[in-house]
Amino acid sequence: MATCCNSGRLVPAVLLMVSYAVSAAPIANPVVNPGFEAGWRGWTDGEPSGEGTALSDVAHGGDRSVKLTEDGAFVSQTIAVRPQTHYRLSAWLRGAGSIGAKLGGEMFFEQQRKKSNKWREIEVTFSSGVSDSVTVFASCGGIEVRFDDFRLEALDVSEGETSARIISSRSGGYGLSPDLPPGRNFDLLGWYLNTPADDDGNGISDRFSELELARGVTDDRYFKTADDGGMVFRATVEGARTSKNTRYTRTELRQMLRRGDSSIRTRTDDRTPNKNNWVFSSAPLRAQRAAGGVDGRLRATLAVNYVTTTGDDNQVGRVVVGQIHAAVDEPIRLYYRKLPGNARGSIYAAHEISDGDDIYFDLIGSRYSNAEDPADGIALGEKFTYEIETEGNQLFVRIMQSGEVLAAQSIDMSDSGYDVDNDYMYFKAGVYNQNNTGEPEDYVEATFYELETSHGRHEN
Repeated sequence: MATCCNSGRLVPAVLLMVSYAVSAAPIANPVVNPGFEAGWRGWTDGEPSGEGTALSDVAHGGDRSVKLTEDGAFVSQTIAVRPQTHYRLSAWLRGAGSIGAKLGGEMFFEQQRKKSNKWREIEVTFSSGVSDSVTVFASCGGIEVRFDDFRLEALDVSEGETSARIISSRSGGYGLSPDLPPGRNFDLLGWYLNTPADDDGNGISDRFSELELARGVTDDRYFKTADDGGMVFRATVEGARTSKNTRYTRTELRQMLRRGDSSIRTRTDDRTPNKNNWVFSSAPLRAQRAAGGVDGRLRATLAVNYVTTTGDDNQVGRVVVGQIHAAVDEPIRLYYRKLPGNARGSIYAAHEISDGDDIYFDLIGSRYSNAEDPADGIALGEKFTYEIETEGNQLFVRIMQSGEVLAAQSIDMSDSGYDVDNDYMYFKAGVYNQNNTGEPEDYVEATFYELETSHGRHEN
């Protein structure tokens, strides 16, 4: 039995599957040992820690099944198929998990999220395309699950609907697994998370540390993995705030350059930089030397799934999806806003002068409460990419789709007051709800598919 490994790269375990040669003989069910009656014959098993897979005598048919108990544990088998053919893969499941089919850079899957003590049949439909082999698999999503009686059959159709699909990064997709928590799909060791929850009753928004995120913490109310593997952020109108001075709720990541090293403080009381935060290269050299990085770039791909539809006209439908935050002020907040009567949403940015007022920049459509439906706007559920980048006193914002720049804005910060000794920066990403007047259960939600940051270092 083989065990998969990560090799230092954050990759969904279900994508790390071993292939081997099989016969292409056209038989009724080409799955070898479909009910595990012959032990592991025909199957490869794997789990990142080397455990989590076992044979079980609790079976749907016959005397055996396979039991998966660790998050990311899987079993797989590679089978010859006919190109340009539709197939149905089925299996019986007891617990909660997924089955799927991997062909080249694509993966089709279906999942059972709710645990059940009864056997249920689950199936995946897919097209083989140009492939002549498929790797079928079953995987665990963190709850004990058993699988039995696999079956693969060709369908007598030339085309039709297929199951949910993941495309690997090599093939232009995101390579995210629906069975892994956000901290296993994304590198979240460089962030902490606030949500609107106050489960400890201290009156302040609950916070999850870098280590908790990296270990896979989730919250079905506010922060979880989507059915397509994306990272879901949700913030209701009603909920705890991060401080008494904050007007709105958020489910938002805060950048932590210390990456879990608690000997480095999150921030300093006198607003001077430290190794957990970064500065612009226009800051004095001593500030650059004290900081954890110089200048920065944040890139995210996301879809805003829902915005508030109730509340005051000047607040409804708006959410911040990315920021640069200074010690007190915000060099940039990036907004998405869709009004209830419009089919598409607008994107705009706010630049806050240090200890001063905001300056707004419309990127796509208009930020105003009476704005018309923007012809070039972004609809709910539609993916787009934003980049926020700094170089000294220059700040750049770009909005893109499919590699095409839809909007760009440069902001001159020469007179904004951030090129000083006593200020520092950090990125934020997620959903920062900008409505505190709507119905308590009204909410904003976005799903992120990419999240990357980078920084330079001082040169002297």
